[in-house]
Amino acid sequence: MEEHKRLALPEGEQTLRRELSEPAHKLGLLLLLPAAALLALAAASIAREAGAIQPVYTVAALGGLFCLILLARLLAAGEEMAWLVLLFIGAVGLRAVFALKWTVYPHGDYLTQWNLALELSRAGAGEWKELVQNAELSGGALFTLYQGLLIRLFGPTLAAVQLPNAVWGGVSCLLTALIGEKLTGSRLTGLMAGGILAFCPTLLFAAGVLTSMPLYTALLLAGLWLLVCRPFAQTGLNHGLAGMAWGLCLVLEPGLPVPLLGIIAWFLFTLPGRKRDGNLWKRAAVLAIILLAVWLAAGGASISGELSLRAMAERVRLQFASYDYSWARVDGGGPTRNKIITRVMHPFLQSYMLGVLLLALWGALTKVKSVSRSALISCGLLLAGVVSAMILGGDPVRNGWAIALFALWGAAPAKQLADWTLLMAAPEGGQGRKKAPPLPMPLRVVKLVVSVAVYAAMAALVLIYFTGNGVFVYEAF
Repeated sequence: MEEHKRLALPEGEQTLRRELSEPAHKLGLLLLLPAAALLALAAASIAREAGAIQPVYTVAALGGLFCLILLARLLAAGEEMAWLVLLFIGAVGLRAVFALKWTVYPHGDYLTQWNLALELSRAGAGEWKELVQNAELSGGALFTLYQGLLIRLFGPTLAAVQLPNAVWGGVSCLLTALIGEKLTGSRLTGLMAGGILAFCPTLLFAAGVLTSMPLYTALLLAGLWLLVCRPFAQTGLNHGLAGMAWGLCLVLEPGLPVPLLGIIAWFLFTLPGRKRDGNLWKRAAVLAIILLAVWLAAGGASISGELSLRAMAERVRLQFASYDYSWARVDGGGPTRNKIITRVMHPFLQSYMLGVLLLALWGALTKVKSVSRSALISCGLLLAGVVSAMILGGDPVRNGWAIALFALWGAAPAKQLADWTLLMAAPEGGQGRKKAPPLPMPLRVVKLVVSVAVYAAMAALVLIYFTGNGVFVYEAF
């Protein structure tokens, strides 16, 4: 008994964990419902976009996403830690291959930052002040310094920055899996969230772009992991490190204050109904002070551009419905690459994200009746991204951090979809087989429709094969 008391968490920590896992106050719907509306709007924008929906590539993208979900369900049925390690290694390896084989040379501001980083890597201490000032004018001082350090360590090649970015991408997938496991209580669901992010073709084709988004996303998810999973026994340490990670996010991208706005929205909308805990305000103060201090040291953010309602709505649409990054399509190559760029890339990338957005919308709507306070942090972050896009401007390359949140929301519906598929595929009877559980009526209808469609397709293929040109098929319709 004494040992149990000694190992038990402090009362304040137990209270905080209970509060995070409890259903949120009804005021929390003011975070969840707008986030769900944004998902629906983004999915509708992709569906209505010219050239985004093409039968062959849309079916291929959605079929690939479905096969990925089903494969994860079949393989990673256990709770072994090895699957998390494989997820990290696989995500890093995929990004490294795309970065090296799908070369994307820097253009525009990316080229300016790259040239400044090359100069910084060769400059002496006396030249740094002027170069850093130039980097601040280009809007990416910290990332330019980061690139300069990597160039000095690994040489003046694009791979010196691309490969570390691939590692940060793997870290993001691992953190997504850990957060998903904590929110759902299932490691398999967490692995599905990490897998959806790891195999996202938008992030793979953009692995060669010299952008700060892989590092920004890893820092953003690190702060979310510290608040949701609480890996350290001292709660103040978790909050302090989260504030530091998010403060670095704001320094890395001064014009993208997602953590700052998101944590404020989350705290205010989930405050009603909390138990009285004096330490709660102290923890919030620690996080906010560190976060604001780092952000103000970076110079904050400035509002630019037109603020009309139409312009702001267009920025949001551009930010959250564009997953075919232009920089990944700029540099031509051989015939195969050119064909992929001109014909395949746009519909495939947009269709994959359409599937992810629909899964995320499904996941968001299932939480309307009961959503935990910890799950609303991601809603606050996403809505902060909306505000940032509306006021400070949108850039599709910046939505890499949001894809991780979509994967978190869509993981549970993805697992449910895989479970239903296996249930429909299981034999309902047969000699020597254990009888499968009876199918619910909706799944019976789906199974019947799918079976009829498959048999019709097989019959059409047979007719086309024997008639040579499919005349009987066309005449039948």
